[in-house]
Amino acid sequence: MGKFKYPQKDKRLQSVGIIPARYASSRFEGKALADLFGKPMVQHVYESACRAETLDKVIVATDDRRIYEAVIRFGGNVEMTGECETGTERVAVVAERLTCDIIANIQGDEPLLKPEQIDLMLRPFLNKPDVQVCTLKQRVKTVLDYRDINVVKVVTNLHGDALYFSRAAMPGKISETELHKFPVYRHVGLYAYRREQLLAFANWSRTPYELAEGLEQLRFLENGVPIHVVETDTPLIGVDVPADLERVKQILKTS
Repeated sequence: MGKFKYPQKDKRLQSVGIIPARYASSRFEGKALADLFGKPMVQHVYESACRAETLDKVIVATDDRRIYEAVIRFGGNVEMTGECETGTERVAVVAERLTCDIIANIQGDEPLLKPEQIDLMLRPFLNKPDVQVCTLKQRVKTVLDYRDINVVKVVTNLHGDALYFSRAAMPGKISETELHKFPVYRHVGLYAYRREQLLAFANWSRTPYELAEGLEQLRFLENGVPIHVVETDTPLIGVDVPADLERVKQILKTS
């Protein structure tokens, strides 16, 4: 891992990154093992996470033997889980076996992930001891994204804590011109949690707005747990379908 120096006044926090990876996907089966310049996609994510200065260890969590064996072949850490309904549930299964302070939930279908983004997400835990959950946001630049229900929007208060997440065009009705003046943000689906808070989350029942929006992070807000949100300028492309993988390849070729 990196050599990030924690402030002397702070207790050294132990942080582990967990990458949930499953083989079954209705839109792109086996995408975790999709070839990306001679490496499975999950390896790209794993190696990037290992370069984060704030992580002490990275683990792939999977219920599929093919993914397990692929991670072993490239020398990564991997743990098997049973079947899980969500990636967060899979992360919590592995977190329960650990004794660390902070857990980072790193999506296995984000091969453009930069280690600096993980560091950006974890550092608030050092400076703000009351932070329980942290995630990232990114400025929305087009009306198409603003109106797209697949682009999750987030609004925050003046202290950087989430007020709400939604698939709807939020806040308000904004034109192309206003979009450049008014801050509208998309949610970047990476999370970091204090371990005990993640384990509590996994035991809570699903909540009304979580079900209405199809966004599990709302379970934290509906239970009164604030989510701190940090802005990142680095673009990410989640690989949901094969066409997304081709877009990623083009970006990596020119970077």
